[in-house]
Amino acid sequence: MNTQTATRSPSLLDHLPDEVRACVVSRARIRKYYRGATLSLQGEPARSVKIVQSGWVKLYRVQPDGNEAIMATLSEGQSFDEIEALRGGVSPSSAEALSDTLVMQIDLSAVCSCKNAHHEITAAVLSVADAHMAAMRKDIEQMKSRTGAQRLLQYLAELSVHQGDRTDLELPYDKVVLAGKLGMRPESLSRAFGRLKSLGVSSHNRQIRIADTAQLHDSLSDMVAV
Repeated sequence: MNTQTATRSPSLLDHLPDEVRACVVSRARIRKYYRGATLSLQGEPARSVKIVQSGWVKLYRVQPDGNEAIMATLSEGQSFDEIEALRGGVSPSSAEALSDTLVMQIDLSAVCSCKNAHHEITAAVLSVADAHMAAMRKDIEQMKSRTGAQRLLQYLAELSVHQGDRTDLELPYDKVVLAGKLGMRPESLSRAFGRLKSLGVSSHNRQIRIADTAQLHDSLSDMVAV
């Protein structure tokens, strides 16, 4: 089963030249977090950039009423706290491991002494931050312009890969998290799955079956073309 999208955006390390990347990696540390573990808390000093090596991480903010707003779910190669670590700021959101997860932590103050590192790392951080903003604008646009069922269709289409006439998928995290990611309540997500039954989509807990992947992608293309 494939629980990740077919393509991955360039990570922070991908934006660095070989010599600076080697310096950064040599001074980084890899930490393992078990499912449910807290990686960082909103408002704490962001002492390092975190890059997900494997598994899934949830970024979220706690609202004044105590409710949780999911900002993003991150997988392999994706990073967070880049700008804050560069500037010596605080984490804008909390981070939790949605599965057993390996995370590379990079203390930028320890690597910026490498030759050309400060300039290259700053440029890489700005590139990644720009990509984050573009993704956030896309998410906001979809939440404003598409129904819950359409947002779910988009998510499943990105998650799925062509495997003949049928695709069996496992959601990378539970439906409560998925609902938050898509800007819905859990009961709204259940209704959205119900609306996709006509496209051959069925679900049981985290198990998803798509009877006709091509039809799903055609429906997405029709939706985008409108």
